[in-house]
Parts: sequence; structure tokens; C-alpha cells
Amino acid sequence: MLIVNLTPELAILEVSGIDSVTYLQGQLTNDIKLLDKQNFQYSAHLNNKGRLLASFIITKVGENFYHLITHKHIIDKIMPRLKIYVLRSKVTLNKLEQTSILFSDHALSNSIYSIELAPGNFISLVEDIPNTTAKDIKHWHRFLIKHGICMIYPDTHERLIPQQVNYDKIGGVNFNKGCYTGQEIVARMHYLGKAKHLMYKFICDTPVQIGQSVTSPNADNQEVGVIVDVVNRDYDCLGLVSIKNDYIENAFINDGGTSHQLLIQELIYQDNNG
Repeated sequence: MLIVNLTPELAILEVSGIDSVTYLQGQLTNDIKLLDKQNFQYSAHLNNKGRLLASFIITKVGENFYHLITHKHIIDKIMPRLKIYVLRSKVTLNKLEQTSILFSDHALSNSIYSIELAPGNFISLVEDIPNTTAKDIKHWHRFLIKHGICMIYPDTHERLIPQQVNYDKIGGVNFNKGCYTGQEIVARMHYLGKAKHLMYKFICDTPVQIGQSVTSPNADNQEVGVIVDVVNRDYDCLGLVSIKNDYIENAFINDGGTSHQLLIQELIYQDNNG
């Protein structure tokens, strides 16, 4: 039985009010109205250049009442910006401080609610943390890496656009909804055809950090990608990298003057969306 406390890393942005649907529809890459039929959805908030400011796991809690789960420091970064867009809308934004977030291999009976992100992988909101809760948050990052799900962290904030982290492949972008901030950039890349910059899984023989630059000798050792997520293990590390497709066979991390190659594999996606 696995239960991991994610509260040190994740937090909840609560959005409520009679105008919340219209408000969120103008700020997110996904169609918030689909949550009438889905348990959850992945979605993102972009800047005007189409770069990811935040990635979310969103669920509808009640009528005009939504929870957006993301990295806790990202909420602090984007809250002032999100409040600007409220204008005269009847919408309330609130960062929940008293609710804990758990990751587990089963639905928790004492939870406010549980969301099954993938078979046997649940995220739950609780008021009381069980005594059996594990402290190793690596279990959560292994899940993200295995399923090719990008979470935006402070070190990747405003560095990538949705297609560069395969956000469209997990159902996090809806190309049929109306306009939202950054939509023109995302739509243009979608309709241009095959993306030249995607996210992959990698293994490396040295520890790496989220946000670390990836270079290639085929590009004069200039940056060709960025580390999106990682789990450092005893003898190597496993992670996600967003990189230009032309350099996946010659991608390196520089560690104190020594270059370490990334062994890169394509991600295989199934239906990850609620």
C-alpha cells in the first residue's frame, strides 16, 4: 500500500463564483466545460507568447466551483496575474492552506475526493494525513515520468510551449474552444504540422536538475533542450526532457566540465485524460 504526502510540493487554487466558467475558459488551454463529463482534466495557463506559466490537474468540485492543482510556488507566481484578469467578473481565487494532497495506489476512504489519474494511481484531498504516509515524493515523479505528464516548476516557468512538453498528447489542449491567452501561438504550431521539438524520457549516468540545459555538439554545444522532470537514483537518473527532435541522439548534460550523454526514448501515450 502506497500513500505519499504531496503537500510539500503541490497546492490547490480554488476558483469559484457565477462567472468562473467564463473566466477559466479565457485563461486555460483546455475546455473547462468538459468537466461536466470528465472526472478531471489536464490544462495550462500561458503567457502572451504561448509559454507555460503553470500546468494544472483540474476537477469540478461543484456548480461554478473548481480545484486547480499545481506546484505550490507556481501558484504564488501566477496569482497576481490571474487576479488582473478577473476584472469585474464575479470570481473568487483562493489558495487552499488547510487541505493536504496525497498520492496513492488506491482511493482513500477518508478523502474529500479522490481522482484516478491512471489505473492504480490516485491523487486525493484530505483533511487528516494518515500515519502510514510515505515521505519519498520520488514515487510521484516516477508516475509523471512514466506517463509523460509535464508539471511546470519554478525552473521551467515561461520556458516552454504546450506542444514542446507533449501537452496536446495528454489531452491538455483543446483546439476547438474559443480564445485564451497565448492561444494564437499554440494554434499556429498545431496547424503547421509535425512538431520539431517534443518531450521524451531519458536516462543519464549523472544526477541532473529540473530546468538544467541540454546541449549538443551537433549544435555547437548550444542549448537544444531543457530537463522537465527527474528522479535521481543510486546509479543513474530517470527523467523527462523537452528537446529539438534533430538532437535526441546527441544530447548531453554538462557536469563540472564533463559531458554526460542522455539516452533518450520516445514516450508512448494511452488515454491519460479523465
